[in-house]
Amino acid sequence: MTDGPATLRVATWNIRAAIGPEKPFPDRWWRLIDAGRLRAIGDFLAGIDADVVALQEVALASRDGELLDNAGELARHLGMDVRYGATRTFPITAPDGLVTGAGCFGNAVLSRQPISSWRASMLPTAPADALIEPAGSLAEGAGMRYRDAPGWFREPRTLLVTDVAGIAFVSTHLSHRGSGERSLQATATAESVGPARAAVVLADLNAPIEAPELAAFSSWTDGFAVAGVPPGDDRRVSTDDGFRFDHVLGRGVHVSGCRVVRESGDLSDHYPVVADVAVDASPSPPRPNR
Repeated sequence: MTDGPATLRVATWNIRAAIGPEKPFPDRWWRLIDAGRLRAIGDFLAGIDADVVALQEVALASRDGELLDNAGELARHLGMDVRYGATRTFPITAPDGLVTGAGCFGNAVLSRQPISSWRASMLPTAPADALIEPAGSLAEGAGMRYRDAPGWFREPRTLLVTDVAGIAFVSTHLSHRGSGERSLQATATAESVGPARAAVVLADLNAPIEAPELAAFSSWTDGFAVAGVPPGDDRRVSTDDGFRFDHVLGRGVHVSGCRVVRESGDLSDHYPVVADVAVDASPSPPRPNR
C-alpha cells in the first residue's frame, strides 16, 4: 500500500442524525438533533481510533438559521477529511407548518488521510408497478405495489465512493422496504467501483448478509465471516432491535477483526461495526482493540 499504513482501521455507523434511538422515527425529527449527542458520537469515534469512518443517516440542515452539519462537525472534532452525499432534501417546518429552513439527509465518509477522489450517485429504484414484496410474504407491504403504498415506504438512496490510500471506500444505506429494490441497489453498489479496484463497502444494507437480495456481494469478503462469526449469529446484531444490517465487505483487501461495538449504547439505534483492512493479501498483525 502507498501513502498510508499497511493496515487501516475502518468503521461504519448509522448515527440517526444525532437524534437518539427513539422509535418510531419522530415527526419533525430535526428538532431533536442535539449538539451534545453529536459530540458524544465524536468522542466515541475517537475512542474507536478508526482511519476511515462511513456514516449513514447524516443530516445537513438549516434549523431557524442554525446550521446543523453532522458530518462537518464530526470531521472538525476528529481532525479528519470529509465528503458527503445527500440522498434527499426536505423542508424544515414550524409547528404551524411554516417553512423556516431546508435540510439534506445522506451518507458521509471521514478519513484521517486525504480523500484523493470522490463521487456520489443515486441508486436505482424499483418501477412504480413492482410489488414491494411477493404476495404471501410475511414482510410488510407484501402484495402491494409501490405506486399504491404510502410515500414513506420508499426514499431515494445514494452511494458515496471515496478513494483513500488506493482503496475505494463506499458508504451507502439501502432501501428499508422492498427486497427487490434492495437487490437492484446492492448490484449497483457492488458494481460501482469496477472489477479491478481494491474496495471496501461500509454500509447499512437493511438486510442480513444471507438475504437473497445481497447476492451481488457473494464474491466479496464478509468481514464477520473472516472473524469467525457466521451468518445468523447474534454477534452480528448491530441495531437495538436485533437486526444484522450493518456490514464491512471487502474485495481485493484483507479484512480482520470485524466486530460490533455495542459500548456506544443509546447514541443511535445502531451500533458501530469496526474492522481492519489491508491491501496486502498477507494478513497484517491485528491492531489491539480500543
